[in-house]
Amino acid sequence: MSHSFTNDFSAIPEKEQSLQQVKTDFSAGALQAFRGVCDFQKLEKVRALQEALAVKHLKFDSNKSGSLSDDPNSLEKFSDIMSDLDALSSEIKRLLSLSHSLLQQAI
Repeated sequence: MSHSFTNDFSAIPEKEQSLQQVKTDFSAGALQAFRGVCDFQKLEKVRALQEALAVKHLKFDSNKSGSLSDDPNSLEKFSDIMSDLDALSSEIKRLLSLSHSLLQQAI
């Protein structure tokens, strides 16, 4: 196996400028996801929903000893997890729908 290295460094200033712009945009909070319909606050909401769901799932899984019918609170906890999963799914679908709508408008 051999590696090839380029000796053409003409593109480096342009790439460096692009990276500096990304850094500036990131620092200013100007980066957006889902084609501009989603800012960091919306992504933070999705992340928070994911984390809360993961914590509940892990707690449920570690406390479960047997079937759901063995513990009267298990079914309620399971329903709570499913409700959180539904909320997360709905939020992601909403973001994707907005993104898709903007893409269709651009075409």
